Amino acid sequence: SMDIWQSASNSNEYLNEGWIGRYLDAQCAGCERPTQALEVDDSLSLALKGTHTKALAMKNPSRLLNPADEAFFKQINKNHEPAGADQPVDYLYKTLTDTLSSAAYIQQQSRLHPSAASYPKTEIGSSLRTIASLIFSDINTSVYYLSVGSFDTHVAQNNKQARLFTEIDDSLKVFVKDLKDNNRFQDVLIMSFSEFGRRVAQNAGNGTDHGTANNMFFISGGLKTAGILNDMPDLADLADGDLKFSVDFRTVYATVLKKWLGADDARILGRKFNHFDFI
Repeated sequence: SMDIWQSASNSNEYLNEGWIGRYLDAQCAGCERPTQALEVDDSLSLALKGTHTKALAMKNPSRLLNPADEAFFKQINKNHEPAGADQPVDYLYKTLTDTLSSAAYIQQQSRLHPSAASYPKTEIGSSLRTIASLIFSDINTSVYYLSVGSFDTHVAQNNKQARLFTEIDDSLKVFVKDLKDNNRFQDVLIMSFSEFGRRVAQNAGNGTDHGTANNMFFISGGLKTAGILNDMPDLADLADGDLKFSVDFRTVYATVLKKWLGADDARILGRKFNHFDFI
């Protein structure tokens, strides 16, 4: 299910590129640096992988570039001679060069305007502080991607969800205030999704099992509409114990691509979807 959410594929197909990766392919051909999308993590998610362009994954800009490593890799680049058109080794060296350039650029820019806000001392708090500092530094990044785990609450759901949602809520409150204090709230759209919802009924372990329909949240100073955007699900009309979905999530992606990122959503998603009016 995560592959479907990240690639925007049909349920009966598998795509090697993510929907944001295809956006990068469409929008960023020939871009100066491969930093148009950044994931705050040690590895890159499918969502940000394109055919020709990929995002960059990093957790902490201050640890992104080790001076000793930089000297070592520069020496490798210096000794490299092109092997010929379309050779794998040339592709690897180009990737190495782009990565080093991006690492130096991000590390340098992240020091220009570090966030002065007091973020919670949690992983999501630290990640949002990193994102805020990069936004304030005006690097050429359109998309930041962040994951929060441990929501598969088959057992003892109440306490786990209370802790997790509190961590998210506390961190987002500081992040939003930080954006507002720096006059950037209008420029930022926060979008959340989960790879699957939960079943309506509680299980024997005081938790809930995997469900189908899910929800998405949006926070921004640039939204045209606030509140709940579509009808609430009917708890008396379930599909084998699951909520019935009413919106194809790719309609949301199409809206964000077209109205927020200014991209050709039909080309990126492979077909035409309707758009919401909240942006």
